[in-house]
Amino acid sequence: MIDSRIDAFMCVHSRDIEYLLEASLRSYQQHFPDKGNLTMVTDNPAALRAFLDAKGLVPGAAVTGDNDWLSASELELPGWFRQQIIKLRAFEFCRTEHFCNLGADTLLLRPIATTDLIDRREPVLYYSSHRLPDLHYRFEKKRLRNVAKILGVEPARSFRYVDFINDFFCFKREWLIALNDYIASRYGSKPYVELLKGLSASKDQTRFGEWTLYSVFLLDVMHQSPTMRDARGAYLTQIHSRLGLTLSRLDSKIVHLVQKSFDPNVIRQKLMKVNPGAAQIIGATAWADAGARPR
Repeated sequence: MIDSRIDAFMCVHSRDIEYLLEASLRSYQQHFPDKGNLTMVTDNPAALRAFLDAKGLVPGAAVTGDNDWLSASELELPGWFRQQIIKLRAFEFCRTEHFCNLGADTLLLRPIATTDLIDRREPVLYYSSHRLPDLHYRFEKKRLRNVAKILGVEPARSFRYVDFINDFFCFKREWLIALNDYIASRYGSKPYVELLKGLSASKDQTRFGEWTLYSVFLLDVMHQSPTMRDARGAYLTQIHSRLGLTLSRLDSKIVHLVQKSFDPNVIRQKLMKVNPGAAQIIGATAWADAGARPR
């Protein structure tokens, strides 16, 4: 009998240990019924454990430090890149055949079934379509080309999809191990240090990307044929600005709140119209009382 459980993990910077994280974890507890173990990786394990205990959140979760999974030279890289390496190394602490990365600023608004994540016994590879070549599409297109250069391939198949950003990303253990072996074969025993040293987390975001790296590797190096699904619409909403929040109905299964300063009461009011259960998750957290706060 195949174990249907799916492990999950979350990378949490110390600045994320607050109300939105609470809402994210409560949504995970309520809306991911096939959950396995949860591993949380952070630069401040003591602060995260204290937060979880005080809120009564995910009591069985494992809390580990960045230094448990990164080398001394990798720890010197900017935090944005450190988290990406940890995600690419998740097969070391997740035990199920497939496992998912949940963003600390991401809410599961409706139940996520195994069929949302797995098809033909392999993880679905989600992409986001763009009706027009907007600024975000051009950004991801540039990242795709840079990642393809890292892998030494032409992105012939992945170029059809471009945008693989998805803050509930599901990996296959076997494929993630193969990616790390491939990168080491090209760049030596410290491949991510070699690739990322000297880069700026604010200026060089198109130079690297863990989900794009994994996706291009599957499609254009391994020539795998996973089920491809467009995430945009009913499955995933990404909110980048207050205007985006105003225009969104928040009727998708997953929402990624790119900014941390959105007013939770605006989100709760919008959800009350389409998803009262998710609105109650926000109402049950201290986030609703804190209101919008500049970051």
